Amino acid sequence: MLWFVPVLLLLLIVTLYPTLFVVWMSFQKTRYYDLLGFVGLANYLSALTSRAFWETTYTSLVYMAGSLVLSLGLGVVAALALNALGRSGVVLRVLTLVPWTLSMAVVGTIWLWLFNPAYGPISYTMREVGLSPGLMLGDPDLALWLVILVTSWWSFPYSMVIVTAAIQSIPRELYEAVSIDGGNWRAKLRYVTWPHLIPTLGSTALTLGILYLTLITLLIVLTGGGPLGATTTLSFEVFRGTVQAIDIGPTAVWSIAILLANIGLGVLYMRLTGRVTG
Repeated sequence: MLWFVPVLLLLLIVTLYPTLFVVWMSFQKTRYYDLLGFVGLANYLSALTSRAFWETTYTSLVYMAGSLVLSLGLGVVAALALNALGRSGVVLRVLTLVPWTLSMAVVGTIWLWLFNPAYGPISYTMREVGLSPGLMLGDPDLALWLVILVTSWWSFPYSMVIVTAAIQSIPRELYEAVSIDGGNWRAKLRYVTWPHLIPTLGSTALTLGILYLTLITLLIVLTGGGPLGATTTLSFEVFRGTVQAIDIGPTAVWSIAILLANIGLGVLYMRLTGRVTG
């Protein structure tokens, strides 16, 4: 137990105490971080009956699901294509990792320039071919999808690396057996590659899902939660409420909702990866 005491103390100070404080704060009326009095479940009732809470939850789920579909899809396609190229694929794989190595602030700044409706390269190209770029990130109907595109571009290299490792761990004998039976590349993909990738894709999706639920830097740089709240997620609203609100008790309820969602995804991840049995 002596070996574990320092780790447990660090866990208590860094994780458990702030979490318990936020839970306690969710039952309080506050003036910034000063607790003014116990209000029971009033903050929970205010949040759960608020239209803004459910609209923001819906936006968060769309953002997470859209980013997962794109990042996993791009990761699988890139992994299969680069793995088939042999040695030349190694060099391209390193280049493909560049987005993942960049900070989210840098990624957001780059794409903010690319999507600029006045002088950005994307809007300029669209005008050259006779298309109207519109407001791009300033369009409430388009902003969320563009943010999903940027998030997927930044994070798909992670999926690619994990899927590549899974592909390279598949025994060659299985592919040879399919070839002996007369199977083509489609049969190898369907009966060998894909079954081995499903557990990997599941665990990768859960990891990225937790990341997307708590991600705010890209949103701050790209849209600031706008326009008209179109890209406001739960995590972004918690950040904004903590910084701007006087009574942050309701904001604590929103952060607990994120915590519970992450705990659920974490438990599912542990069971999927086999670290928890039963």
